[in-house]
Amino acid sequence: MTHKLTKVGFLALSLMLVTGTSSLAQSQKLQQIKIAVSTATPHNTPLWVAKDKRIFDKYGIDAQTIFVMGGALVSQMLAAGEIQIAANAPAALVSLIAAGENIAMFLGISNTSPFALIAQPSIKKAADLRNKRLGTARFGGSSHVSALIALDHLGLDAKRDNIILMQTGLDPERMAALEQKGLDAAMLQRLATKTMLAKGYSEILNLSRAKIPYQNTVLAARRDYMSSNAKLIDAFTRAVVEGYAYVFNKENKQSVKEIIAKNLRLPNADAAEEFYLEAQEELDRKPYPTIEGTRTVLKFVAERNPKVASIKAEEIVDLSWLKKLDDEGFFDKVYRGK
Repeated sequence: MTHKLTKVGFLALSLMLVTGTSSLAQSQKLQQIKIAVSTATPHNTPLWVAKDKRIFDKYGIDAQTIFVMGGALVSQMLAAGEIQIAANAPAALVSLIAAGENIAMFLGISNTSPFALIAQPSIKKAADLRNKRLGTARFGGSSHVSALIALDHLGLDAKRDNIILMQTGLDPERMAALEQKGLDAAMLQRLATKTMLAKGYSEILNLSRAKIPYQNTVLAARRDYMSSNAKLIDAFTRAVVEGYAYVFNKENKQSVKEIIAKNLRLPNADAAEEFYLEAQEELDRKPYPTIEGTRTVLKFVAERNPKVASIKAEEIVDLSWLKKLDDEGFFDKVYRGK
């Protein structure tokens, strides 16, 4: 009996060692990619899904996603090689590109501005914004550039019309500043806009509904890294596209809401409903970055940094990675008609 138990024990130990070695070998095969995200927004849902549902693992990738406050810092980390992929606003990238950094934007996470220009109830039309204070987040970031685009679309000019642009934090801080009369208007995203409209504040312009070309957020990488790690970037792109397919599959709604709630630190999945709807409405099933939207970014960033005026959108947008998948029918495969 003892001899048999010894043999069974030895066999079990052997199986554990083989299984452990196999798991270790499998984990060692995963190639690490560090991805920095500059804003906590539902536009990043495909990335969160690809991580949470182990889609990255399926493609042999150990995706390390980190949140870094501020697009400028994310851009600097990308240029320094501290991260491999930046999920960032092009507005934060193009100044570095103008300074000589060879960075390409290869996937359009958000191809429209998510902002609306919301004003005090007494402000009813664009002309009423003259001599007023307009709140954004950081200068050079997406909300700031969206403010410049909004003013231009409305026939206004910040300098000429004495509109004071103020850095006043994220949506909650800008909402509070409006209510405390510290701001006359502010750039706000979907949920904040809905909240303020319910309180009687005025919507002067919704950039998404106005269909103004604007490249809001992209995935970007250094070209030297992409060329020397072509198989890895291809695998990464496939994993992200599968993340998109998972998000757009209505059968996954509850799971997607749970992932959004976890990443936005919401109390529960029910609290993620509006963010889920935002992702459904504003993400593109084929997330190509747009040339026209990138031109809009370049135009307004060049007003603060003249060197950016020499950049052509076609030179910094790389459509080849998604086009390869498109040509081979990869999108049709992962969406399966859903």
